[in-house]
This record gives sequence, C-alpha cells and structure tokens, in this order.
Amino acid sequence: MELPFIAKIIVSLLLGAAVGFERESYENHTNKEKTSGRGSLGVRSYALISLLGVLSGLVYKTHILLFIFVALVFLFLLIGYYLLGSWLNKDNGITTELAILLTYLLSVFLALNIFPVQIIIALTVVLILIMSLKTEIRTIVSKIQHFELDAFISYSIITLVILPFLPNEAYNLSNIPGFGALMKSLSVQMGPLFNLEIINPFNLWRVVAIITGIDIVGYLLEKTVGQKNSWLLTSIAGGFISSTSTTQSLAIRSKKSKNVNGLVAAAIFANISSFVQHFFLIASANVILLAAGVPYLISIILAGIMVGLFFMAKSRKVSDTEMTSTRKDINALPIFSLKPALQFAVIFTVIKFLSKVSLLVFGQNGFIITTAFASFTGLDAVTLSVGEIAGKIITYKTGILALVFANAVNLLAKTTYCFIQGSRPFAIRFGIGALFIITMSVTSLFFLK
Repeated sequence: MELPFIAKIIVSLLLGAAVGFERESYENHTNKEKTSGRGSLGVRSYALISLLGVLSGLVYKTHILLFIFVALVFLFLLIGYYLLGSWLNKDNGITTELAILLTYLLSVFLALNIFPVQIIIALTVVLILIMSLKTEIRTIVSKIQHFELDAFISYSIITLVILPFLPNEAYNLSNIPGFGALMKSLSVQMGPLFNLEIINPFNLWRVVAIITGIDIVGYLLEKTVGQKNSWLLTSIAGGFISSTSTTQSLAIRSKKSKNVNGLVAAAIFANISSFVQHFFLIASANVILLAAGVPYLISIILAGIMVGLFFMAKSRKVSDTEMTSTRKDINALPIFSLKPALQFAVIFTVIKFLSKVSLLVFGQNGFIITTAFASFTGLDAVTLSVGEIAGKIITYKTGILALVFANAVNLLAKTTYCFIQGSRPFAIRFGIGALFIITMSVTSLFFLK
C-alpha cells in the first residue's frame, strides 16, 4: 500500500514523535538531577528527525544532489553529537545515536516505498520496545553467569553451525570400504544386515539438538521457578533436567527426613515432568506415533498426578533446608556440554542399530524386549529410536508396546535405585506408585487401534 504525499509526512511525524516520547519519558524518570552534558532529545527532536528523513526521501528522485547534501549534513551532525556527548559525559555508548539514525532511515524508507508502511510501523514499534527495555535488559545480563553463556553458545554451535551442514543420507555396512570383501573371505553371510542402516548424520545430530534443547529448557524452568520456596515446583523443574538424578537425590534425602511422603510426592512429580518431556520427544520424531500413543501418555501422566497428589496430601511441609539441599544436587548437574551430547549420540546409535538387528533376527517381540532392556539407562534414546522406525520397520502398535514396556522397566530400575540409595519406607512407597503408573499404562493398551 502506497501512501499519498501528505499521509507519508503525517505518519513519519507520528512515528518519530512516538520514539521521542519514549526517550523523553525515560530521561525524565532517570535523569531528574542532570544539570550538564548533552541536551536530552525528546518528542520534538525525533519528530523533526523523521520530518527531515521523509522530506529527503521525497526529493530523492528529482533532486538527488540535495538528498545527498542533507544526508551528509545529518551524518556530520550525528557524529558531532556523539563526540560531544562522549567528551562531556565520558559515555561511549551509541544506543541513542543508533536510534536517531534508524528514525531518520525509517522515514526515508517510508518516503521511497522501500518497505510497506506496515513494516515501517512494525520496525518503529520494535525500536521503541528495545529502547524501553534498557533497565530490564541490564538486569537480565547481570544475572547471566559465564558458564550459562558457554552452554548457550555450545548449543548454538550444535544447532546453527554443525546441523545444517551434515549430510542427510543413510549409511550402512555396505558403505564401509572393504567390509563386504572381508565378510566373504570369512564366509560370513550378512544377508539383510548388510544393507541395514547404521547412521544418518543429520538425523543423529538433530536428535542431539533436541535432547540438549530440552535440557536447556529444563534448566531455564528450574532457574525461573525452581528457586522459589516451593518443593513441588523444584521437583517438577528438576525432573525436566534429570528425573533419575532428582529421584536419587530425594531418595538419599529420605534417610535423614521424617517427611517420607513429601519426598515420595516430589519424586513422582519429577517423573511426571519426564513423561511430559517424552510427549515432546515423540512429537518431534513421529506425529502419527504420538496420535496413536495419546491413551498411553495420558494414562501415565494422570496416574502420576494421582499418586503424587495422594502422597502430597499425606505429607507435611518439606523444610526449606531439605529442598535447598535438593536444589544444590540438581544445580550440580551440567546444563549442557559437548561430551554428554556425543556420549548420547553413541548410545542412541547403538540402541537403534541393536533394535533393528533384534527386529530382523527375533521379530517384533524380540524388538520390544531389546528396547525394554535399553531403557535401564534412560528413556530419551529409546523413545527417539522407536519414533524413527515406527510406521516404517515396525507397526505403530508395536512402537507403543515398546514404549510401555520401556517405561515400566525404567520405573522399576528407579525403584531399585531407591532401595539401594534411600530409606526403605521411601523405596516401598515410590515402588507402589511406580507399579500403579505401570498398571495404568498397560491398561491403556486396550484402547490401541
């Protein structure tokens, strides 16, 4: 949509005045005692800058030399304004100067129809928003620790630098130079195993990006809500980071605590977080499998909530000292590093390959058993492995069966850890809760189509 001549001037003046209003309002609230230095730019200054920009753009086609002259004068004035302010106030920041330059350029863009007027308005709103969040941004930056920044940089390298350049191609045993000749010389008949996919670099690294991304989201959740004086929120947030580690930490705490029911409830809610996490993992790998597994996912989440609320009702308030210790145990876990990511990639590749071999040798029942055993170390790799092959190599029903058995084995493994590391009352009650969740998940199989 191209605006008439007068409309462009009016819109430009309004947008410039809006930016100036934000600047003047900020200056009035933060620099009330300021008596020297640069004069503050407000509504009138930014409105005039916008007017200068839109008029320059309007004369560009007919008087290009005038346009260049005005642009150069404006640039020299802006540089002088910056140098004067740096000298008087010892302030080398250029935020205000950039806001002035952007206000001028947006008016020129509006006059020359370089961008639609809607885009110009949107960019002005973004400019105002960025300028108004100065205090909030400083507060956030001051709270970010260096190890947190390292973690986010590492994750950016994984997702934005490495992932886009990996080949999205499957590799199997036949792609290994000399492997086929070696098997023939040894009189080994590989059969279908020879063409069995071992690895797809892009898909494998995408899995790593998903897992580490969930770890970072879990850390942010723990950082924002888990630090509050709520043991329930702390447990839920800890479950997103590592439900196994959180359960073990609470089990150890149960040896010194009289509030066993409260700690059991916390452990159950930590595992509910992992159930929600697996919901998103399945969704990222196989949407059809997710639709088929809705009864299973709902059953374990609802069963977990019922068990958690039951023990929470029977518990007394968990002391701040106990939950502070639990938070320290959770916070001791790394946010993210390349080493665990690569270790997970190796585990995922091995589980995926062994699952396919088991499927070829023993059939779909053997695949379910293999998947269940693999869940001793965790459910992330198992869930993604099942999601990748469901509907291709195995049926969706077999995929759901594998997930049900894997979750059951994983919960029983956590119960075993509780007996080893925690008090007996804690382990027994957690085990009862785990058995109830397992029973509900098995019941959900009757709703499979």
